[in-house]
Amino acid sequence: MNHSYSFYTLFAFLLLLHFGTAQAADFLDEAKHAFQQGHYDKAFSQWQAALDTTENPNHRLEALLGIARIHRRLGVYNQAQSLLQTALSVAEQSGNTHYHALLLNELSKLSLSQRNNPAAIEAGKRAVSLAHSLNNPLVLIEVLNHWGNLLTAEYDYDGALETFSEALTHADNYQKQLSIWSHQANKSEESKSQIETLRGKILINQAKTTFLNDTELAQFQFGQSAFKTTMTVLQSALHSSTQQDWTDSYKQVFGLITVSQLAQKIQTQLTEPSMPLTQITYQALIKARQLANRLNNATAKAYSYGYLGQLYEQQQRYREALYLTRQALFFAGQTRQQFWLNYLWQWQLGRILKAQHHFKKALSAYQQAMDNFQQVRTLKVTTGYVNLMEIDFRQETAPIYFELADLLLQQARVASTASYRDKLLRQARATIERFREAELQNYLQTECLNFNTQCFDSETSLDTQTALLYPIPLPNRLELLLQRREGLIQVTVPITEKTLRQTINAFFLSLHNHPNPEELANTRNQRISAGQEPSAETCTPALRGKQPEKTTTAHFLEPAQTLYDWLIEPLIPHLQNIKTLVIVPDGALRSVPFAAFHDGEQFLIETLALATLPNLCFNTLSVLPSQPKSQTILLSGLSKAVQGFSALPCTEYELEILQTLYDEAPQPLLNETFTLRRLQTHLNNKNYTTLHIASHGQFSAHLENTFVLTYDDKLNLDKLKRLISLTQLKTKQSVELLTLSACETAVGDERAALGLAGVALKAGAQSVLASLWRVDDEATPAVIIEFYRQLQTSAVSKAQALQHAQNLVLNDDAYQHYRHPYYWAAFLLIGNWF
Repeated sequence: MNHSYSFYTLFAFLLLLHFGTAQAADFLDEAKHAFQQGHYDKAFSQWQAALDTTENPNHRLEALLGIARIHRRLGVYNQAQSLLQTALSVAEQSGNTHYHALLLNELSKLSLSQRNNPAAIEAGKRAVSLAHSLNNPLVLIEVLNHWGNLLTAEYDYDGALETFSEALTHADNYQKQLSIWSHQANKSEESKSQIETLRGKILINQAKTTFLNDTELAQFQFGQSAFKTTMTVLQSALHSSTQQDWTDSYKQVFGLITVSQLAQKIQTQLTEPSMPLTQITYQALIKARQLANRLNNATAKAYSYGYLGQLYEQQQRYREALYLTRQALFFAGQTRQQFWLNYLWQWQLGRILKAQHHFKKALSAYQQAMDNFQQVRTLKVTTGYVNLMEIDFRQETAPIYFELADLLLQQARVASTASYRDKLLRQARATIERFREAELQNYLQTECLNFNTQCFDSETSLDTQTALLYPIPLPNRLELLLQRREGLIQVTVPITEKTLRQTINAFFLSLHNHPNPEELANTRNQRISAGQEPSAETCTPALRGKQPEKTTTAHFLEPAQTLYDWLIEPLIPHLQNIKTLVIVPDGALRSVPFAAFHDGEQFLIETLALATLPNLCFNTLSVLPSQPKSQTILLSGLSKAVQGFSALPCTEYELEILQTLYDEAPQPLLNETFTLRRLQTHLNNKNYTTLHIASHGQFSAHLENTFVLTYDDKLNLDKLKRLISLTQLKTKQSVELLTLSACETAVGDERAALGLAGVALKAGAQSVLASLWRVDDEATPAVIIEFYRQLQTSAVSKAQALQHAQNLVLNDDAYQHYRHPYYWAAFLLIGNWF
């Protein structure tokens, strides 16, 4: 009896186990099918149901991998990371090499999505090694496909193309094997479909990498022959993605869109239109729309209709473009990506309506696009393909802001009333402000910058002797918005953005190098050979400055006069009685020393005090001068060579002289005492309103390479912020002035200049005085010391103090050796100029 009971119990248990396993297999099949159709919500619920139903390790690994893929594609990276780590533990413990390879491959994709290339390479190498040890061609081909993408991201185009060729060879061999196994009909057909899908993906990725490789070679070739290889591979990719149905139909839609975009990118590199490329674009997008309709997937339809509308827009077939774009917007409203998609297609709608001269409707569309973009900021929609041709943030996002500003400025010029014109001008300026905010947040890698909720109120905060210049470079012209207390003035200059940028680069390049490099080298070599330390006479600007100035280059003068003619001369009638000009520069203008602009007779700094603002919502603009200037300063710097950086021998002299100007200045932190820990101790023990750092600093296009050097560390922006916050926590007030007297900005790099703005915003100081290039060490005190001397006069603003210092160096006979703007024009006052 007991034996019979045990038998039936075991039978029931086995039956339930079989039922659970079978049910889990059904869930997995349904999840896989839904995933391939782009129905991620359904796929997620089915994979989760499989996890809840079975303890079968293979089934659980398949479900965990599937859910992790969904999270990655939707940008939920933390959850994807957690699931992959859990699954990897299961795979390792169970010895499942198959899933171990696929999970490592997915982990590599996730790291690449997060721009962590080292981690992606590490996981990718392990995946490739495991895949080669398996007798599973499909896994190997999939892993090799991603490895090729990863090598492309590392600019190893030859290695990537070799990897894609290897993957295609394995695909061809596997297809031959499938023909031999044709008696296994079901397995053969399913595998054929899988291998065709993989082939299609590989060919598209191969075409993208070939394009990047050909782009590098194009500088040595001309005409369509420069991209002949790319076009051949692209034709193969088009054939594979239009003539064969992929198992992953959703990815096939986006693969076709990628083919169309690649064809358009090739077209932009050619001097003449290419009919074959136009045909590829049309064929790919029409097929993508057909597949999207068959799938009945709203996201796929939103993209395919939208990009087809973009193609018709480019062909100036605005009626068809308008219809397709509105269809794309309709489908976008049914997706989880609606903010991003509405941004794309409202922007496109605005362009089309503007081209049709429906300006009011175009403005409305642009505004809606902007509102949607504010919801997603830097969101990138992942479609299953690594975006290896991604352009930088400014190029990708700036056009919508500047196109809207352009339209507003055009309408302002023909406005019927002064009040409506003023409203449009303010909207244009506010549009560029929104872009600057987004750009700085992207650079600083934060969404939590401390911008004022109430931006600078120019009517109440500007005095009658201060004006604010807001230049807006546009593709076909330069717009100057000059704000005086009594109103906003618009001036248009017919100069293209490209020409402006070229002139700025010529100007900057002619200034940032020493005007007499032979003299500099000889002086230093003589001192080194004699084993001499810099003398007081060498470092004292007023002593060395009496030496007659040798003939120096004046290459800067032509671009200096040209820039003056474009940016200042048109405003002269509106600058009467103005003594301080505050500039809110953009793009290449951020790294321009306006002080060195020349009208043919004198420099701009001789007539106007100058300051710059990162934006009108700068976080300390609300701090008005209501109390006498405080006299507390913390002096620090390096004179020795450390961490691979050269010595700054005159730093010691600079700090000693500055210390004499303040009654209660502590002993400067110099060399070994200039450490992060000592800085923290000083700022904890006493309230300082001025922090002076005479050390190497670097403003780079990349945040991680923007820093100020201490004896044993590099102060990045986060560390600098934490340091200055020590004073703010005690006094509830921001540091009045942060001076960085030996910094430099990467030459010709517009994004590097964001480091200047980033220091001012991130550090939280009211004002930052910094140099655009590393001025000759022996000349730096010429401006710095005079600047601080001027600050001792309570009636002088920071902008005026800098102006007086620069003018003294420029005009006083005691400083005649330093009259070239290389010595004095590098210094910028950023932020609060009061």
